[in-house]
Amino acid sequence: MQSKKIRNKIHCVYENKKEFKTDHPNGILHSEWRDAKEGDWVLSDDKKVVQLLKVSDKLNHPKDSKNYKQSKGYVRTIVGTFINAKKTYMDTDFKKHPNRYTFSTKIKNTNQRVKERTNCTNREKIFATSVAVGKDAVGAYMKAFSEANRGTARKKAVVLLKQRRVMSEIEKTSKEVAKELGIDHTYILGSLKQLADTSEDQNVSLQSLKELGKAIGTLGGVKKIETGIVGMFQGFSPDEIEGAQRKILPETTKED
Repeated sequence: MQSKKIRNKIHCVYENKKEFKTDHPNGILHSEWRDAKEGDWVLSDDKKVVQLLKVSDKLNHPKDSKNYKQSKGYVRTIVGTFINAKKTYMDTDFKKHPNRYTFSTKIKNTNQRVKERTNCTNREKIFATSVAVGKDAVGAYMKAFSEANRGTARKKAVVLLKQRRVMSEIEKTSKEVAKELGIDHTYILGSLKQLADTSEDQNVSLQSLKELGKAIGTLGGVKKIETGIVGMFQGFSPDEIEGAQRKILPETTKED
């Protein structure tokens, strides 16, 4: 049994009919809460027993008409408030109803939803593509999410850049763009070798040799040269990079 005190009165949620009958041997239990009256004990949709503390038929809906109403009103229990309609699921989980006076169950904030999401949304893919081709993250966020406030965009962009799925999308896009531009391991190693062999600047030659040594393992472990591929686009014109972008999914209006 669960309970909660309101205005110095304890209201209970019973685990089953037997538990309810122990406290209320003469109590009447209504199996259909949608037809019960204020004060009645009813069986919830998750098979618990709870009392209807408020029943009202006053609930307007935009789609209501003269001959048809979307609901019969609403009911309130010690747990929460529920629209009186066939599709409504009346539960007794206190965790889902931090405010028993609202119809909504517990709503996660935007950042929490972003962090718990496993796959990129269309807007996140647009953001990732923009970042992958060298655009600043704040501007990329403003464009992808139609965000006019730069301060808000900065905060949101930071959150996105910390998500594994977004970083994976950025890396994936970067590799695709690099492939279209002809950038691969052979190209990178060849370019470094050419700099080491032909540069008149000894510092450039030395640095190129060091990078080659890291890449092939001469100087310590093998360097993963595919990591940080975004930086390899330096030296290409914006038009070249834009032309190599993979097709961006169309924007939608309902995604975060």
